[in-house]
Amino acid sequence: MRQPAKRRYVSLVLAIIAVAALLSSCAFVRPDAQHDMIEGFFGVVPVVLTGVFVGLAGTLVGAGGGFILVPILLLMYGFTPQHAIGTSTAVVFLNALSGTFSYMSQQRIDYELGVKFAVVAVPGVVIGAIVSQAFNMTVFSIIFAILLMAVTYTLIFVDEFSLICSKSQSEPDTRIVYDSTGETHTYSPDMAVGFGGSFLVGILSGLLGVGGGLMHVPLMTFIGIPIHIAAATSHFIIVVTSFFGVMIFAGMKTIDLDYTVFLGIGTILGAYYGAKLAMAVHPEVIKRVIAVLLLIVSVKLIIGII
Repeated sequence: MRQPAKRRYVSLVLAIIAVAALLSSCAFVRPDAQHDMIEGFFGVVPVVLTGVFVGLAGTLVGAGGGFILVPILLLMYGFTPQHAIGTSTAVVFLNALSGTFSYMSQQRIDYELGVKFAVVAVPGVVIGAIVSQAFNMTVFSIIFAILLMAVTYTLIFVDEFSLICSKSQSEPDTRIVYDSTGETHTYSPDMAVGFGGSFLVGILSGLLGVGGGLMHVPLMTFIGIPIHIAAATSHFIIVVTSFFGVMIFAGMKTIDLDYTVFLGIGTILGAYYGAKLAMAVHPEVIKRVIAVLLLIVSVKLIIGII
């Protein structure tokens, strides 16, 4: 299949998945949710702006915004852990779908690798989603605060690291991707470590509603995949895994469609401008500012249950 035809085929599949996910969300929204409802124009604007901030922050650190959206839903809008996880998963799906279309035009997605990792991650998402229904506010706040502290530490103190570097093209398991700029990416990832890590990332995604990009990109670079290919392929994987997450949480009636739509609009806008801002600001400054914000949020989560 020629490359343009292949891209059109994948685009059609992704569009169908998006429509199916939203229709499912419409059909399975719990009517008796206890969190704040969106009412009128002045209710919509703060939610969209929240989405812009989440998309901006997520893009600047090279991951989806679920890691910061979930605590915002808990602390600012009064969501239960289950509704925060479900709604965040739906928003992450929309954001990842938007990013995937952009990466498709850059031809940096390793589709074969992405499908393999997604197949392994999906059962983890199912397990995590089921276990998440047992959370109460105290347990979930502690777990998420620990996650945010770990991310904070990583952003400040951990430099790039890798397990395996690119090998010669003579290796039988060497992969080659040619992007739209004409650059050739050659790499030989450790698939055994990648499969195990993807399964664990899937569990955390379903368990916490964070999408997994924050964990999948470092995992993929760790096993020897170039960062540009890792970021692009990670978005593709998140589309698949979060789609199944949306189906599960919709069935559990823990997705708020109003918040999903308006937050989704905001995150897509935020991701667009975040990509531009990332080109103008030193990445170390970005990392430290967001790390401080995450530390504040983690402390707030702990204080809220004391």
